[in-house]
Amino acid sequence: MIVNPSELSPLAAYKLATSLIVPRPIAWVGTQSKAGVTNIAPFSYFMGVSSQPPSLAISVARGRNHSIKDTAANILETGEFSVSVVSHALCHPMVQSSLPLPPDVSELVENDLDYVQCDTISAPRPLGAVATMECKLVHAHEMASVHLLVGEVTRYHIDDAAVQVDEKGHSTARVDILDPIARLGGYDYCRVTEVFAKRPQK
Repeated sequence: MIVNPSELSPLAAYKLATSLIVPRPIAWVGTQSKAGVTNIAPFSYFMGVSSQPPSLAISVARGRNHSIKDTAANILETGEFSVSVVSHALCHPMVQSSLPLPPDVSELVENDLDYVQCDTISAPRPLGAVATMECKLVHAHEMASVHLLVGEVTRYHIDDAAVQVDEKGHSTARVDILDPIARLGGYDYCRVTEVFAKRPQK
């Protein structure tokens, strides 16, 4: 089968892409408006882009009528956001936080999520998250239907139980404790249920 993207409707293009680009890690993004309203929402167009300096990128699609979503509006306004790993235990509140709410209503409050303010930025982080990264915006690219936002990580918050030290003395995260879920197509998600190692042969 050969598909010409230019012949697809926006919905058809979205469904095809999100069923092929799998699994996608989920960035649970915390922001705060200049008026002080906290916000949290999930985005699965998300990736790491650099380790020196530590940086990540999220893509925030526009909403209905081409409107800017609260997350993008807050990041563009304040230049600050947090990204939390979504563990399986947080699946339900994460999904619920994707529902649209007025800009003056906090998804954290609406979903009874305990949270605290971050250390280096003015944005919230959910206390239930095993790991959270505090980020400052360094690049913003407005595309046809999305904002591509790149942030530099200014602080990590990781549960002590999720940290292990490798043979070289470097701290790494335990995937079994993170228990991250990933987005597939439609309403489907997955967990990391099998891990294997494969080194290149010289």
